[in-house]
Amino acid sequence: MAEPQTATYTYKVVGGLSLTIDISRPRNLRETGIVLIHFHGGFLVIGEKTTFPPDWLINACQARGWTYATASYRLMPEATGLEILSDTLDAVRWVHQNISDRIIIAGSSAGGYLALATGAHPECPRPLSILSIYGMLDPASKRYIDSGVPLRVPVSNLETALEEIGTVANSGQSIDGYAFPKEPPIDQRFRWIGAIHEAARYPDLLTRIPGLAGQIREVGVSAIPVYFRGLFPVSFRLSSEFPPTVLLHGDSDELVDFEQSALVADKMKSLGIDVHLERAVGQGHGFEVKTSINLDAMEMEGEDAAMKAGLRRVIMALEAAVSKVNL
Repeated sequence: MAEPQTATYTYKVVGGLSLTIDISRPRNLRETGIVLIHFHGGFLVIGEKTTFPPDWLINACQARGWTYATASYRLMPEATGLEILSDTLDAVRWVHQNISDRIIIAGSSAGGYLALATGAHPECPRPLSILSIYGMLDPASKRYIDSGVPLRVPVSNLETALEEIGTVANSGQSIDGYAFPKEPPIDQRFRWIGAIHEAARYPDLLTRIPGLAGQIREVGVSAIPVYFRGLFPVSFRLSSEFPPTVLLHGDSDELVDFEQSALVADKMKSLGIDVHLERAVGQGHGFEVKTSINLDAMEMEGEDAAMKAGLRRVIMALEAAVSKVNL
């Protein structure tokens, strides 16, 4: 299969940054007019649009004549949650205006959260489907409002890390990418990620409301001001009209609990949303990006057979969602 043809465009200029999007069109195949736009992971704090590219998904798009896109967005703590969401929303709008109105919104980890929040936004062009890959989907859930639970190991000098985060958050600067560190345990921004988890600061940083996580813990999601509720789509933006959704998550994920997807799937089913939850048994965070995978190859042998079968079911669920929409 020929390599896709990739071009880079600026979809938005904000805060001195040119936010870009890579568009990879399939070669030697009839294009279907479908674009899958993927948002990268990194806990909203690190990562770039090309961080841990999901080759299995890119290859599947090319084989089906779908265009694959990946966009940069501003990162916390420099940016607020609403600023980040405005970036991903503008990226989807750019695709809708310049490439196609037949869009699948996807993302991995923090990108899975952004895919859900973007697709749920009332100003978002309606996507054919949403795909969340081990998404940290609900910042109002127990994992993100209960303090004292380390990401993997406790952060040394936690208060110092939180002070650093506060200083950067108030710096007035912006970045739209930070290369994934070669040695995460000693990287400053990776340390911030641990501190945000351990001190339960995600709701606070997303909204810039000090103590919001504690308020949610005490009285529930009613503590979240209306203006910020778009950042909490699981609590406020799901309905029976929500697009078909596919959730992929390993049940041995130590970084983003499997329950993030399982509980959302249950809620979606109760609302009558078309949802497919693919549970990757025994798999952890980033399990499917460790090797390049071509799901359309014939081989099914080896220890990865079950994992690849699950990924194929994900693609089949996306194909089913696409087929339900009139051309």
